Amino acid sequence: MKTTYGKKYISMATVSRMATYLQCLTYLEHQHTSTVSSHELAALLGVTPEQVRQDFSTFGLVGKRGSGYDVVRLKTEIELIFGRGVDRWKCCIVGAGSLGTALVSSHMVQKWGFKYAAAFDTDPRKIGTHIGRIPVYAVEDLKDVIRREHIAIGVMTVPASSARKVADLLCEAGIRGILNFAPRVIKVPASIPVLSVDLSQEFLKLAFYIQSAEQRAREQQAQIEATSHGE
Repeated sequence: MKTTYGKKYISMATVSRMATYLQCLTYLEHQHTSTVSSHELAALLGVTPEQVRQDFSTFGLVGKRGSGYDVVRLKTEIELIFGRGVDRWKCCIVGAGSLGTALVSSHMVQKWGFKYAAAFDTDPRKIGTHIGRIPVYAVEDLKDVIRREHIAIGVMTVPASSARKVADLLCEAGIRGILNFAPRVIKVPASIPVLSVDLSQEFLKLAFYIQSAEQRAREQQAQIEATSHGE
């Protein structure tokens, strides 16, 4: 999957790495590190220095030969790529169940400039209550609230059976992007980006990585034992 940045087409893998660079730079800033090289960033991410420089050059980010990148400046430039500092990333949750409540209650995304403004549900017992300071509205009020609050991002934590209807409502309300946790692929107009998060797939990936790591460890141990026997 690719997206457009200016006149360039950027792969989602590149976007994902840029988000990880931003996390690393934030950590380095907290550690009072002033400069960082492409080799150091590559070691933190498990990629090559060439990949780091290629990713940065895609967005016109360059360092100084011999001294690397200024951590604060590079972090600020990458934040601007993601729209940090632009007061527009209001979000809403559709589905105030366990996952939706946990996402709204978490403050992790606030540091990047995202702010939950509303939650929606069909359960009469939840409508009119609050998750922290975030009000829970009826799904029937979704369009009015999104337009009134100028909400840009809709986060779906609804059952698969409701996903299509909710996605349609969000699009009709003028949402600008959707983060979909529902276990179903949704179709929306091409002008509205959708990112789907399938937690079951993440568990499958983790299981694969665990087995791969254990296999490498066994092979390394066998190699060590073979070498010791040969001596």
